[in-house]
Amino acid sequence: MDKIGLGVAATFTAEPLGDALRFWLAELDIEGGVGFAPYDQVFPSLLDPGSVLGRAGAVAVLVRAEDLHGKPNGDAQGGTGELDAVATDLAAALRTSARASGTPHVLVVCPPSPEHGSPEAHARLAAGLVREFEGDRTVSVLTSAEPYEPAPEAVHDAFADRTGNVPYTERYFAALAAAVVRRLHAMTTPRPKVVAVDCDGTLWDGVVGEDGPGGVVIGPQRLEIWRELARQVAAGRLLCLCSKNEEEDVREVFARHPELPVGLDDVAALRIGWEAKSRALRSLAAELGLGLDSFVFLDDSPVECAEVRAGCPEALTLRLPADAAGAADFLRHCWPLDLTGVTEADRERTRRYQEERRREQARNEMSLADFFAALDLRVTITPAGPEHEGRAAQLAERTNQFNLSGTRLPDGGEKFVVDVRDRFGDYGIVGLTGVRVGGDTLRVGAFLLSCRALGRGVEHRMLAHLGALARERGLARVALAFRPTERNQPARDFLATLPATVDPDGEAAAWYVLDAGAAAAVVHSPVPVEERAAGPAEITGATPAAVPAGWASVERIATRLTGADAILDAMRATRTVTEVAGASPVEAAVMRMWAELLDVAPASVGDGFFQLGGHSLRLVQFMARVRAEFGVELPFDTLYTTSFTVAEVAKVIEERQLADTGDEELAGLLDELAGLSDEEIDALLDSGNG
Repeated sequence: MDKIGLGVAATFTAEPLGDALRFWLAELDIEGGVGFAPYDQVFPSLLDPGSVLGRAGAVAVLVRAEDLHGKPNGDAQGGTGELDAVATDLAAALRTSARASGTPHVLVVCPPSPEHGSPEAHARLAAGLVREFEGDRTVSVLTSAEPYEPAPEAVHDAFADRTGNVPYTERYFAALAAAVVRRLHAMTTPRPKVVAVDCDGTLWDGVVGEDGPGGVVIGPQRLEIWRELARQVAAGRLLCLCSKNEEEDVREVFARHPELPVGLDDVAALRIGWEAKSRALRSLAAELGLGLDSFVFLDDSPVECAEVRAGCPEALTLRLPADAAGAADFLRHCWPLDLTGVTEADRERTRRYQEERRREQARNEMSLADFFAALDLRVTITPAGPEHEGRAAQLAERTNQFNLSGTRLPDGGEKFVVDVRDRFGDYGIVGLTGVRVGGDTLRVGAFLLSCRALGRGVEHRMLAHLGALARERGLARVALAFRPTERNQPARDFLATLPATVDPDGEAAAWYVLDAGAAAAVVHSPVPVEERAAGPAEITGATPAAVPAGWASVERIATRLTGADAILDAMRATRTVTEVAGASPVEAAVMRMWAELLDVAPASVGDGFFQLGGHSLRLVQFMARVRAEFGVELPFDTLYTTSFTVAEVAKVIEERQLADTGDEELAGLLDELAGLSDEEIDALLDSGNG
């Protein structure tokens, strides 16, 4: 059985999405094909683990309010109560499917048809489902195909909808496919934590060192770039400036423009000077305590981008178009900057990094021991509840440096969250543990702490809590699961200080086992790591850190695949049409359409539609194209024959065009001919033959 990368279910005929979805899977180098659930079987497909959706790596569900007539709770176009009930049932089915499969689900509430749909019902269904899944990390709701949405007149295809329940045009299906894959990309791909930006030619037009702080220009399009950066900051991304300038000049530009949506108070750190930007970025990463693989760097200079790509290959370096409008459009289509699953901890991230800077200043003014004594650290450890689900999942996904087992969110067992604050501010929930009881041992499968709280003794209090918990339950030992990775050296350093024995478990994992009383008595000693006594031998077998997606693919998507027409052009560029000598213009047009629709392109006017892989759905699509391009409707009885070849269908199109010519038009032509002399008619015929 072929691997299914993406499973699709819809309340209408959605197979026209297939080509565009496969195009995007290939563009992103994702393995697996696209599978479609049976027509209008959304609920059964979601609830059956053996369905196409249950076997897929990701799921897309597309619904229209008008199609939900007769679903579990009645008529979606009836009263608002019935519509709300349908939304509730649909939400429950989506949650069941997402939790059973463990795969991301995207739900698209598609636009109603102009003939039969109700805009009010559509709006109510969309709003209800958005509320249902607000903050959900496994199900995401789309209510439009933005930013790929074509003009309103290019959305619906009444003829194809009436003929085969294919409600949308080829352009809109291409837009839907792009929006769905983009949202799945945001749900499944690690998001950057830092956006570092250049200044000259990026944040403003002009060179501040030459034009002066008052001479640079921030026009409407540049302002769009600032607004995008403000959205990134509001969602918890750290904003850094990395520019070759005099720092005083850059600060003066900010001072002259207090109306900008981003101020220096929103900047987590800056490197303004004349060193290589790759060195500046590495310095920023060290200051923030983050890996370069969590950085996106934006610059308009191809030379600077090349230097950073060579010096900091872990970072995602993107070259913005030089013109302001192009740069703003680039950011709108820059997939790595998409926002999803934003938590309160995200929104507070910049403030917390600024508080950390104040802690660092205080630390430099006193001894390490005095600093920790004055820190007034308060650590609260409580059982994880439903309200912690989003933050716990985010911690498990993002924490790499102090993550003992390298695990993601553990299934089952008990989970505890760790809330920390000190005299400088509130860190929020920064730690997570997951435990099970095995015999006389409390087995800790997850033990992780955000790097922003690392090295203050929080990890020691977490272990002491687990030791006390084990003693309360009459257990003799606490065992910490450890699996080395490229990034979790701080976790290894912590384990090296513990009075633990090592119990190997597999090629790259081990259990660090402590007496419950010893674990409960662990305390923090503010001594540099290199001065601590050596602990158990280090276990090898680390896995390499992930490197961000290639910049070339990101730039191609952000500059060339920004609309439905561009996507369709890129799809068609992969297909070739054989030029046949002597083919009429209509025959050539039919061959082009078939090459774009069918698995095998026609090579002659005698090739047949069904012999080339055509089927009823492709037939409806072809008929819709003929109607749009030639203004005629093809009869079914002509098409469902063995003689349905390029030549035959071209002949039918020409006959239909002639038959559809109105009597008035014919009369007008005859009148025009009657007014011509024989010589003029002969000349007209000669020009036509030529």
